[in-house]
Amino acid sequence: MTICENIKKKYIRLSKGQRKVAQFVMDNPNIVWTNTASEVGRLADVSESTVIRFCYSMDLAGFSELQVKLKEYLMEKGEASEVKQAVPVKKIRNHIGADIVKNDIANISKTFNQLKEQDVEEVVQLLHTAKKIHFLGFRQSTPVAFWMYSNVNRLRDRVHFIPHEADKIAQQVAYMDEDSLLFIISLDEEYEDMATIVEIAKRKNVKIVAIRNKELNSQDEPANLVLIVPNTKESGNTCTIAVFSLLHILVESMVDQNPQQYEQYTKNTKSALNTSNLIAIS
Repeated sequence: MTICENIKKKYIRLSKGQRKVAQFVMDNPNIVWTNTASEVGRLADVSESTVIRFCYSMDLAGFSELQVKLKEYLMEKGEASEVKQAVPVKKIRNHIGADIVKNDIANISKTFNQLKEQDVEEVVQLLHTAKKIHFLGFRQSTPVAFWMYSNVNRLRDRVHFIPHEADKIAQQVAYMDEDSLLFIISLDEEYEDMATIVEIAKRKNVKIVAIRNKELNSQDEPANLVLIVPNTKESGNTCTIAVFSLLHILVESMVDQNPQQYEQYTKNTKSALNTSNLIAIS
């Protein structure tokens, strides 16, 4: 089955944005296999993240594999506008880190194939509409949660990071209300450390999103939405690059909800920072 035949077969199951990508790919295979994902998104009038999600919906490891499939399709038809010199298989296999990169791509693909598109879209809506967002992650999840906090914080106001300090935790929990979103990242066994915070937040009608490496077994699910990033078979640890890929898509998709709003906020923030620096210098 060719890549275009596969797209037609799965077309009905795609989201509205992904259907735009699918149609563009089928209509313009030469353009897609010779351009970047961001450029294809611009031409198809969708975001880069939608292009990437389309690839995962096609059971591909990513945009690069889509380009390979399109190149093969065009060469079979004798329509490839440009043939790039193939890298010898032996060279790829001997390249430092090639196996690691291959495993990372496989884990990213596995993660996105298991996610429900509707769940991802609902998380994006909560990030976009919540009046206050609190990011929480302990132990190995702390740097991941802080990365997410830093990226969202530069795009909108009233974004908070909950540090692992009793007094700071108490302050932020007291500040939460029904307009708040508690965004939890729990990639190991540290969920028990967060249980009390989550329970208090739930009683205050705070909306809760959780990114975890597995479902909860012994307790009722407190989160409104859960996105699972499974452990890798090789190490038993969560695939960190898959987590960051997911978070990157959430941030980019949030921006897609109102690009002008987020662009203006970023400009205003930079302008205010420059003004404060000038005042400090003078």
